[in-house]
This record gives sequence, C-alpha cells and structure tokens, in this order.
Amino acid sequence: MGYKLAAKSFSFPQTTLERKVKLARESLDKNDPMTVKFKVPLGPKEQVFTDNEEEELCKYIIDMESRLYGLTMKDLRGLVYRLAVKNNKRHPFNNEKEEAGKDWALGFLKRHPELSIRQPESTSSARAAGFNKQVVDQFFNFLGNVYDEHHLTPDRIYNCDETGISVVPKTKSKIIARKGRKQVRAITSAERGTTITVEICFSASGNFMPPMMVYPRKRMDPQLMINAAPGAWGVCSDSGWMTSELFLDWFKKFVEFSGATLERPVLLLLDRHSTDTKNIDLINEARTHGVIILCFPPHTTHRLQVADVAYMRPLSTYYDHQIMAWLRSNPGMTVTVRQVVEIFWKGVHTSVYDVNSCQWF
Repeated sequence: MGYKLAAKSFSFPQTTLERKVKLARESLDKNDPMTVKFKVPLGPKEQVFTDNEEEELCKYIIDMESRLYGLTMKDLRGLVYRLAVKNNKRHPFNNEKEEAGKDWALGFLKRHPELSIRQPESTSSARAAGFNKQVVDQFFNFLGNVYDEHHLTPDRIYNCDETGISVVPKTKSKIIARKGRKQVRAITSAERGTTITVEICFSASGNFMPPMMVYPRKRMDPQLMINAAPGAWGVCSDSGWMTSELFLDWFKKFVEFSGATLERPVLLLLDRHSTDTKNIDLINEARTHGVIILCFPPHTTHRLQVADVAYMRPLSTYYDHQIMAWLRSNPGMTVTVRQVVEIFWKGVHTSVYDVNSCQWF
C-alpha cells in the first residue's frame, strides 16, 4: 500500500513512515545477497515503463551522447511519448503536445543517477569524423618511430601553437556576488577589442621560448613591447594573424633557441595551415638545421594538441585576472594595445615560471 493508506491503517505519522523508508533504502547493502529490495507503490498511478525498459532507454541516451547526438529534455519527452503509444502503454502524457510531462522526465533522471543535464561543447562534424582510433593510432605510431629513430629526450621535443589575446578577454572568471541577483556584470575596456596573435612554444622538459607578438599594424612601434617578457619580440601584419613569412622568421629564432643541429635533431609538433607547412623556405630551413616537423592530423587538435588542451585555457584565465587587476588599479582608464603585452606577461608570470632558466615548474 502507499504511504497515505499505511499511515491511516496503522495510525502512524506519514512523514515518519516516509523518513523510515528512506533510511531503510539508503542502508541497503547491494552486495548482500540476503538484502530484499522493495518499492513503495505509486498509489493510483502506475509506472509507464518497466525497469528493464527504462534501463534500455537509459543505455540508448548514453549511446547517442557518445556519438555526439545527445538528446535534450524535449527530445526525451517526445521520444518517451512515441514509445508509449507504439507499445500500447497506459500513460498520463499530453496527447496534444505528443510528449511526456516535465515531472516524468525529472523523475526518470532521478531514478537513473548516471544521467545528468550537461552543457555540450560544440564539435564540428569534421572533427567528429577526423578524431577516430585509426587516425590517432597511426599518428602515435609514427610519433613513436620518430622518438626511437632519433633517440629524442624531453628537452628536444617542442610543441608550438598560437593564440589570440585582446583588450577584452574572451574568458571571464567567476566572481562573488549577492545570491539571487539576476545579472552579474564586470567592467571591460570596450565592447570589442583589437586581437593580437601570440606564438607560444615550449618543450616537454619545461623550456619556454619567449613569445612572438603579431600586431594588426602597417609598421611596428617599439613602444608596444615595453615591459614585455624577457626575449619577446613584436612584429606586425595587416590582419594581425600569422603569415608564412612571419612564421619563417619565428622558425629561425626557434632553431637558435632550441640549438637544433643535424647531429642533435629536435622535434617540433605543431598545428599549422598548409600555407605554413608547405612553405619551401621553411622546409629547407628545417632540413638544414635538423628540425623534424610533425603536424597533428586534421581535426584532432582539440584532443591531441597539448597547448590547446592543457595550456591555453589557464593562460586565458590568468590573463583575465591581470586585466581586471589593472582596471581596478586604474579607475576610469581603459586597456589599449600599449598595455596588452605587459598585462599578458604578468598573466604568464602568474603561473610558476622561472625567468632565469625559462622553465615551468
């Protein structure tokens, strides 16, 4: 019988009965074969689907999410209605909207704690198709052969990538605010900001190459590099993005920084456009100085590129912290491209970084 009928029949407080049943459920030992599982009837309501049917539905939802076609709550409610109608199930669902109710969907999630509502990360179909076991295995097999052939050590394995920074950070850190407030705001320098490209490079042993800053300008102004990272340098392009010529200039400095020679080759892992990796001058420069260039497979950098996966996100967070600190220290003023390089270096320096040895710890 249900809670209400049991409480009335035995003159027992219904709330106490519900609490005792809840405690009994929580104390059940699933590994104990003598444990007897029980369910309290739903009163006049009947369960639409059996436990096995709900388990099958749960597996289907998990399988669809793994294939990057996850169901929304509305999709679930519509699917459940169609399943009930197709299998001639008695149900209390809305026949006009042809979907189950919100209460049923929330109850289903409660009965299956392995499911939860999550915000998905956008993944293009090209990335989804490109990132597969065959492609990844082929890349790592090739990478392992390069390691073995040249006897590479961590200090001779480098990874480089580029990122864009702006006077308006793209990543905003969470702040403390009054509970219940509908909107929480934070001041920024402008609605939209100028984007500056930064070329980042580091080795598996922690050696960090001074960054190169690419400004969207016709001519380079030395004042833009005041208080920059030690050894950093600035260049300019019409769009502010990396070009083949600029990357070749950066590559020459990389050869000098890494100490690559034909007797001591180094490996450079990168995610480059075809205009960069198919540059004849770049290829000749790499062959002359013993630099092995290995590109990540197409549409896999969101998982394989170390700089993207483990470095750029924290860097954006630290950069936002320094932007906010600068705005609080200079009320009424706005961040311009002349302050970006100094603020960016402070953001990098916030991480545990040894300036003298150029190493991360």
